[in-house]
Amino acid sequence: MTQSDLTLSRSQAADVRQPAWGAGRVAALAIGIVLALLALVLLAAGGTALWADRTQRDGGYVTSSGHEFSTSGSALVTRDTRLGPGGIGWLYGPGLLGKVRIRVTPHEPGSRLFVGVGRSTDVDHYLAGVHRTVISEFFKNQTEPIDGGKARSVPRAQSFWVASATGAGAQTVLWKPSDGSWKVVVMNGDGRPALDVNADLGAQFAALPWIALGVLIAGAVFAAGGGLLIAGAVRKRTDLDRTEES
Repeated sequence: MTQSDLTLSRSQAADVRQPAWGAGRVAALAIGIVLALLALVLLAAGGTALWADRTQRDGGYVTSSGHEFSTSGSALVTRDTRLGPGGIGWLYGPGLLGKVRIRVTPHEPGSRLFVGVGRSTDVDHYLAGVHRTVISEFFKNQTEPIDGGKARSVPRAQSFWVASATGAGAQTVLWKPSDGSWKVVVMNGDGRPALDVNADLGAQFAALPWIALGVLIAGAVFAAGGGLLIAGAVRKRTDLDRTEES
């Protein structure tokens, strides 16, 4: 057997003994990629939360942009917002929200508005049979009209509101959330039909910077772990190639 035949035989044997990618390296690479992708999501979320805390605060409240809503009926009303156990999530729990600010501005200057927050059962009872528009998704300006008649009484005459404001021009309601199911109602002060308003929502979210920091740290840890796994898998492949070449 010649020297070249012997070298070829050894190379072929190495190929048999050393598969291009062993199960361990494949697993490490796959886990590393998953961790890297998760890190990107966490870093983006943490960065967004930090950006909101630093740039979107207005008077101490993290505030949304203004959203336009209108109705030919007597009221604009949000869908149920459930806080606490069985509610919409820990991030929106009463303990983290702090006070909530609801600001509503009529398009017609000087129009008298009423803005109130009440338990869903009380609001539903008051607006039963009333022509109204339900705001099904505030941040996407999605609404759903519900047919009916006029309001039977003016909103300020009701005793169930936990927070409310009424008067000419823009109205601001400050509300300390608590567990339960809640709705926000906007009406003309005298209960007459037809509304056209701009509204924004704000919350104190005192813990937001700490949440953002925690998410960023978690993202950095996942990024480091994913990078090490990917680098280790690629390095082993490179070392193997160099060994086979020699």
